[in-house]
Amino acid sequence: MRHLEIADIAKLLSDGSLSAESCRHFAEVCPVCGERLAEVEALMKRFRHWDAETVVREGPPAADLLDALLGAGEDLEAWTSLVQQEDAEFQTWGVAWVALERAQSLIAEDATRGQARNLALLAATIAAHLGASYNLDSIADLKALAHATAAAAGPSGAALDTLRQVAAAMAALDQGTGDPTVAEDVLSLLAQIFRKATE
Repeated sequence: MRHLEIADIAKLLSDGSLSAESCRHFAEVCPVCGERLAEVEALMKRFRHWDAETVVREGPPAADLLDALLGAGEDLEAWTSLVQQEDAEFQTWGVAWVALERAQSLIAEDATRGQARNLALLAATIAAHLGASYNLDSIADLKALAHATAAAAGPSGAALDTLRQVAAAMAALDQGTGDPTVAEDVLSLLAQIFRKATE
């Protein structure tokens, strides 16, 4: 009997409770299947996405796709234009999430805040072009995180733009899933703005 492939595991998890339970049972008795299940669950956790098939399809190539997008243009305006050309290759949850991850990793350093802001706004643009198959409430959560990241990364002299990003983040959060983890992350990012203002 062959081991379950990662794609098989993703399909079983996405198919529903009975299939998911069967998959987890295989994983309990087979170390190879258990490792593969752990890989899929790690991708789902990293990308904060509920559908295993989507994560397995979009997650692994997302970093390379983002690099291709960034390499095809010189600035946020060019990247946004490429996304808005209805190129479905870049209009994925995975690409938006990797852009958001990179943005959040760059916030800490003053020298990279501008790049962090641009990547966060790129993530928001991609999220705005995701189809309804991604779940509109979850798209709103992604937008909230992206706009909050852009606000936290914004330069201290750009108060009006920062306020716009804060407003966009809160509006998206109100339209989202109501996940308390997302709300905590958004509020934590926005709190960075007030900390910067008092330094």
